[in-house]
Amino acid sequence: MIDVKPLGSIGQGVAGDKKVFTTGEVATLTGLSQQTVIRCFDSGRIGGFRVPGSSSRRIPREELERFMRTHQIPMGETETYDCRVLLIDDDQDTIEVVTKALEAMDRIGLEVASTAWEAGIMTVSTKPDIVIVSARLCDLDMEQVCRSLQGHVETNSVRIVALARRFRREETDVLRELGVETFLRPPLKAEDILSLLPSRMTC
Repeated sequence: MIDVKPLGSIGQGVAGDKKVFTTGEVATLTGLSQQTVIRCFDSGRIGGFRVPGSSSRRIPREELERFMRTHQIPMGETETYDCRVLLIDDDQDTIEVVTKALEAMDRIGLEVASTAWEAGIMTVSTKPDIVIVSARLCDLDMEQVCRSLQGHVETNSVRIVALARRFRREETDVLRELGVETFLRPPLKAEDILSLLPSRMTC
């Protein structure tokens, strides 16, 4: 039996039209801790899938609703994140480090895009606060990404972090002018990622 704390009110279904949820969103909706949700996922008590190339777990809406009905959990609305992070990279080691660094933290949303096309879609749909982008992704033009992010009304305050093993001096000068705030060199460590977050979230 799962010990849950009931939500204060019943909303109009689970999080509007959202189709897939992170473990953090499920924790908010159910009143469970995120670690409990992860254990339920890993044991098969709540269905879902892992994001390819990472350890991130995703729970489809129908699985979440089935789980909540089974355990008589009111279906309230999810809270918004305090910080949303978009990682644009196809390197599995980098994805793993970023995922592990952020997954256990409260009210931080992480999405991963492995192609320029996915990055464009997710930028619009998630409205990230921080974008961590590989400057060497094969189908991506880093300068165009920066212009696109800074030119988008909803993302005009986004913080851009560029990843590459090496940056040429002239390259960093151009990217700084286009809004890149931080340059990181893989292999990354958890502290590299946590240092990008607002100080209030890492206290």
